[in-house]
Amino acid sequence: MTGQDPAAVLPCDFLLTTMTGSGPDDPVVQLAARQVRTAQSHRERSALAEALLSGPHAQQAPQWLLEAAVAADLEAEKETYQLEGGMTLVALALGHPSCPASLQDTTLKRCTLEQLALLGSPRAGEQLAGAIAEELRIRGGATPPMTPQLLEMPTPAQVVLRRGPLHDLVFEAARDTLPAAPDPDEPDADGDTKDWMKRYTGACEAWESMWRQILQRHPERHRELVQWADGTDAKWTVRNELLGSLPWAVEPGLLAELAAADLERFQLEILVAQGCRMRRAGSDEQQILAHFAGKLSALADQEQVCRRVLGPQSATLLSLWCNAPVVWARHATSGTWRHLLNPTQAKDGYQQAHWRAPDAALAGLATMFAETVARALPFWEPAERYSGISPSEVAWVREIVLHLPTVTDDVKAGIRPIVHDARKRLSPHHPAFSPRHDQRRELEEILDRIERVLADPPPSVGADRRTALGAPDKVTVRELAGVAAQALSDYLDRHAGDDSLVEKALLACAASGHRSKDDFEKVLRRHTCPDTVLLPLTEGLRQNLGGAPTWREAWTCLVLARDTQPTLVRALPAWSALRARGDRYGSAHPSVVAAVRDALGADQDAWNRFATCPATNSGPGAWLRLGDLLDAAATGAPWPKPPGSR
Repeated sequence: MTGQDPAAVLPCDFLLTTMTGSGPDDPVVQLAARQVRTAQSHRERSALAEALLSGPHAQQAPQWLLEAAVAADLEAEKETYQLEGGMTLVALALGHPSCPASLQDTTLKRCTLEQLALLGSPRAGEQLAGAIAEELRIRGGATPPMTPQLLEMPTPAQVVLRRGPLHDLVFEAARDTLPAAPDPDEPDADGDTKDWMKRYTGACEAWESMWRQILQRHPERHRELVQWADGTDAKWTVRNELLGSLPWAVEPGLLAELAAADLERFQLEILVAQGCRMRRAGSDEQQILAHFAGKLSALADQEQVCRRVLGPQSATLLSLWCNAPVVWARHATSGTWRHLLNPTQAKDGYQQAHWRAPDAALAGLATMFAETVARALPFWEPAERYSGISPSEVAWVREIVLHLPTVTDDVKAGIRPIVHDARKRLSPHHPAFSPRHDQRRELEEILDRIERVLADPPPSVGADRRTALGAPDKVTVRELAGVAAQALSDYLDRHAGDDSLVEKALLACAASGHRSKDDFEKVLRRHTCPDTVLLPLTEGLRQNLGGAPTWREAWTCLVLARDTQPTLVRALPAWSALRARGDRYGSAHPSVVAAVRDALGADQDAWNRFATCPATNSGPGAWLRLGDLLDAAATGAPWPKPPGSR
């Protein structure tokens, strides 16, 4: 080693291990400090500098070491893939007790905005965080009004807030220098109102997008941002984004507060509608103010109510305000409340959303919404003759019937005209433009669900309400087959004594594919003639049940699982009956064997004819009854036609 610098040949890992616990004057520490100057690898320089500044030189360090640490880390930060875990050495150097203000100032000015965000993490000291915050304010300058372009070319505050978490001082500096709300009074040199509206709408969407990104990136600051936004232009944007865009990420207590505050605004819509209807009926300003004096005095937004009711309005705008509660309910259902009303359908990106709030709390919020917007029903008015229809015009009604604890007669009376009007506007004879195919299908699904709940509201709210089956005379076997056994039992309880419904439920046991023989027996016992009803159902199985081979097999198995009479066995579909299993694997069912032996006896010709019968697994021949084929084989008569054939 003669003539060589020892630090040039001692490995970095060896130096790091050896100088652990050593003081600044230790020879190994001095060798490590020398290698910080000479090491070719960024990784080695950074590792040695970090070990020195957090160990032997934690209280006092030479300026050259601080500068070397900063230079090594900033040079390494040019590799963008290291950004997420980087800047720890710069933070250590700038937060060091020996770091001069000049080095801190020059370093922060060299940093990119992404690097400032990494330096401004919650681990940063107060002094460093304060300096970063000041640098951010200097770079931010005056806050411009939000525009769509600022999403593509963001301000310094937007860039920093896209990373997180941040130190309180850094976060506050970035938050306070964000773009301001879009300016609705922006002058339009060309006087083109349509162009101005397009620009303003785009700016509002960009403003909402900016806040959505911030709230998504900083979930731990939701309550802080809500409190800060009160009294600013961001108040309702922050609240609406939390409720409408990412409610699953909101702490349950805050979510309940935001939901309650949002529903309180509905009272304003009620007052606006009442005032505008008085105005439309001919009342003057003084009459309206006198009528609402008590209510306005207790309302925080009374100025807004007066401006909307008493200000200059066109006939179109007056008509809109007369329906303000309905408009609010429609927009809330498809916007702010869409996830809260259907939490199991919410997606966080491409994945199912995981809610912080429990299911019971979400159900309570949905009920509160339904009870509130049900007050809008008396304010609904039919649309003009030539207006089309969209799903949002009836979706809010669906949420009322799905989430109200009890659908009262008053609610039903308010809903039926809306459904009737929607059906009329869906008619091909209506003069308005017909909705697109997908919208028409969605509209019909919504209206079908509303009508079912009105005809047969289940006793409980929640998922069961979504499977309301409607009136017994309208429900189909396929619909009964699609519900759970308990839901079917509840439905039959509510319509006790209806033999026709019980018969459809019996057939549904075969169509469902998952009903047990016990389920079948429980349904059968509800019939007034349980001993005789199965025979006519089986004889008319093609018309009563229909369906694929699995339905015939299921019905056959359910019937044969009972102590079945020979007449009923003979009425079964032949193919399904002959392949029904007995109590042992590979054995035929004894009731079927007995029926065949009884019909054919010892007549070999009859057995030979029966072996060539036209029974099939599918198609018309699958419905041939066992008894009809046995009789034809025994007598030598022509094979019968399948039931229902001409």
